[in-house]
Amino acid sequence: MNIFNNSNNSNNNHNQTEIEASFNQAVALTQQGNYHQATQIFLTILQTNPQHAPTYNYLAWIYAIHNYQLDQALAFANKAVQLASNHLDQACFIDTLAEVYARKKQLDTAINLSLDYLKIFQSINQFPSSPITYFRLAWCYQMKQDFNQAYYFIQQVLRFNNIGANEHLTIGDICYAIAFCTSSQGMYHDSLSHFDNAIQHYQMSLNFAQNQNLNLEIFKFKLSACLNDKARVFVALEDYPNSQFLYHQAHDVYSLNPYPLVNLALLAARAKNKQQMLFWLAKTMPLIVDMPPYVQKEKLIYILLTDIDFDAYKEDILVFLFNHGKINQYEYAQFMKTAIKSNQPIMNFSQQNFYAEVTNAVGNVKGSFINTPQSQGI
Repeated sequence: MNIFNNSNNSNNNHNQTEIEASFNQAVALTQQGNYHQATQIFLTILQTNPQHAPTYNYLAWIYAIHNYQLDQALAFANKAVQLASNHLDQACFIDTLAEVYARKKQLDTAINLSLDYLKIFQSINQFPSSPITYFRLAWCYQMKQDFNQAYYFIQQVLRFNNIGANEHLTIGDICYAIAFCTSSQGMYHDSLSHFDNAIQHYQMSLNFAQNQNLNLEIFKFKLSACLNDKARVFVALEDYPNSQFLYHQAHDVYSLNPYPLVNLALLAARAKNKQQMLFWLAKTMPLIVDMPPYVQKEKLIYILLTDIDFDAYKEDILVFLFNHGKINQYEYAQFMKTAIKSNQPIMNFSQQNFYAEVTNAVGNVKGSFINTPQSQGI
């Protein structure tokens, strides 16, 4: 009997060692952004040990940040919380559960769970090592249009010593979303203040990115986009000199952003300055490409064909579009079937679903599945 017991213990220890080695490998792959391979290893671990709580937690997080099979992510997260072996692990798993609910747009539940996580840390005199929970709370409150609470949690993020380019980018996104919301409600002077906050953080993120030798494209585009939409507010206030200045500034920050150029053409058309309008349209045409969610070719063409201020120059605009291969006769007919006249300046705000690339419990939130992971029932 003793011999069999010793053998079983030896096999169990061996299996446990293999599981921990596989788990550590999958964690490392997650931190490198290799989510697909990491997911396959995590799922294999569960086949060997279906009670491995941290694996459920990682799977839930990976699924959540990719907005992939969120019901399955919820099942994984709940299983992790259920199997947690200690108070601290349970707190971290609750935070993952909050992330899933946030992605499912169940904001009140996400807020309450996030606050529960923070209370647990406070009860043991610890402080989260990552700002991800505060970012989640700020986003949730922004989506609920409780902007005071959103800014409160932004301030909590700023208490961290190691925030850099990506964190300031995310703060800029939150302030940008608030600015966009308030401007849409006609609260123009309030929105200008929020746009200024967003611009400040986008500029800081760009400065950090330059110092860290990061790819600057996204940082430049977001700053350019924000300046463009701040200019839109001045158009609504009929302050055209300020709007023109900001459109130029937006173009200077990122010359590949077509929205400021189209808006400059629109302002020229509104002022009946055909020569200036054609000048800006000529500069715009090569930039009308499809690069969602940032540049949407169809949206740009639709505005060029339907905006009231462009009506007097419709033939000139069609010549530009046809000659540059941006539209054909069939596409033109389709546009006209659903055309609704507008005289709104073109916006390019694109609110990402929660976070930019920020450091969190499992590495950096970036990358995407090249191949989607297979589902795992529990």
